[in-house]
Amino acid sequence: MPEAAPPPGAWAGIAARLPGETPRAAAPVVDLRPALRRWRRAAYAAGALAAGLALFIAVERLAPRPDPAQYLAVVNRGGELPALVVRVDPRAGTVQVRALAAEAPRERSLELWVVPASGAPRSLGLVQSAAGTRLPLPAGDRALLDGASLAVTVEPPGGSPSGAPTGPAVYSGRLVRE
Repeated sequence: MPEAAPPPGAWAGIAARLPGETPRAAAPVVDLRPALRRWRRAAYAAGALAAGLALFIAVERLAPRPDPAQYLAVVNRGGELPALVVRVDPRAGTVQVRALAAEAPRERSLELWVVPASGAPRSLGLVQSAAGTRLPLPAGDRALLDGASLAVTVEPPGGSPSGAPTGPAVYSGRLVRE
């Protein structure tokens, strides 16, 4: 059969009989492979970042915590040779006192006091003239150590009967973090 051209207006008639819009020109074909590669790279990067953050958090939580700071004080009388060296360990709840040149008057006792930055002095115990004394640190006194000082007073035998210093402070020193 020989080739025949459609009558003029045939396409317009067909389009008019079809429901909906008139036909448009075909949209150009878009290659989505470059966009897919970008999205995959972004997903891998986000996954690696999330894994690194999870690892950092896990290591941070599992890592051993450093011990709370210890405190040290050199207790003396106005710049003279040290009378006492005091080490306070809040974690262990102990106060170690090493008497170097502290001397208690006869029939009297030396009592060690923590003097917080604000508030009344609190007794830590009696200082023995032996080489070393180990005293307990009450849990309530551990919060008072930052910015505190130490003082040693002369008290009646056995310590202050009132719970407050009754004698003069003969030695003093400032607590510093180690």
